[in-house]
Amino acid sequence: MYKVCKTEKSIERQKLFQTTLLSMMEKQKFSDITVTSLCKKMDAPRKAFYRYYDALEDVLTAVIDEAI
Repeated sequence: MYKVCKTEKSIERQKLFQTTLLSMMEKQKFSDITVTSLCKKMDAPRKAFYRYYDALEDVLTAVIDEAI
């Protein structure tokens, strides 16, 4: 599950996780991406990831929900 953010800063951070994941998926399979590798790519602590998402799959779900 992912958190629905209300503040502008939180919304921007959450979108950054989404765009970074999509960028990584252009070069590697989703199954090869980890929360750690996503956070390293963003230069963000894992703690920040779990502030918005419970699992990596939730980032992808948020992208799909926003597209629909």
